[in-house]
Amino acid sequence: MPESSKLDLPDNTIHASIPNRPTEQSNDDERRPLLSTPTSFVTTVSPSKHLKPSPWYTEIHHLLLTPGLRFTFTIFFSAPIALIAKAFVYQHASESFNWEMSTTTWLRVSQAVGASLVTLFALPILNTLYHPSTLSQAQTFDLIILRCSLLIASIGFAILWQANANWMLVFALFVCGLSEAIQPATQGLATRFVPRELNARLFTTVAVLETVGKLAGGPLQSKLFSMGRREGQGSAGVNFLASSGLFACLFLMAVVVKLGR
Repeated sequence: MPESSKLDLPDNTIHASIPNRPTEQSNDDERRPLLSTPTSFVTTVSPSKHLKPSPWYTEIHHLLLTPGLRFTFTIFFSAPIALIAKAFVYQHASESFNWEMSTTTWLRVSQAVGASLVTLFALPILNTLYHPSTLSQAQTFDLIILRCSLLIASIGFAILWQANANWMLVFALFVCGLSEAIQPATQGLATRFVPRELNARLFTTVAVLETVGKLAGGPLQSKLFSMGRREGQGSAGVNFLASSGLFACLFLMAVVVKLGR
């Protein structure tokens, strides 16, 4: 075969393939923007009304419809009303037991000791021993702690109402301090009924309920404390009895309540 004919075949092949490359490249260039351009992606994602946060009243209405939260909201509102009675213990000790106001500090120390035993020792030890690993177990654990704390608070205020000696006052405040787990147990119980995104609204509602309870409890406890008071005679301690009865009602409610998420 002549040498020229051997050279024609590669030349023809090269010339035939060169025109096709720009065509394929141009086709790719035409198709690529449709797949990778940011504009086409942005147009497919339109803002949705579901991304807007729910109104506050809708969230609160959702919280109030939860059966378990109605129970915890009752405690958040009622417990501060009953606990306000402890503020009148020092005046009661001064008027009925002739304590000097400087010595009433021991009542506060007694209460602080009881509260420290619960928060620093009892609760961590019980949590370590029980070690709830599921939502149901954690809910049961919080409910048991809440029941015990409400019962202890009821007993403490009953002793405070019946106190007729100095040591009974000190012991009553110590028992009341042992009920310090009411608030953390109720908060832990409430957080298990709502999704995480509603926790902020939950604690805002709890703060409002506690504030309203304290505002209502002050005048109420003051009125009850003044019952039975006469000139030269101390209070009959009716407010302590009322607090004991209120905690007893909350305890019975915690016993019979059926919680569910």
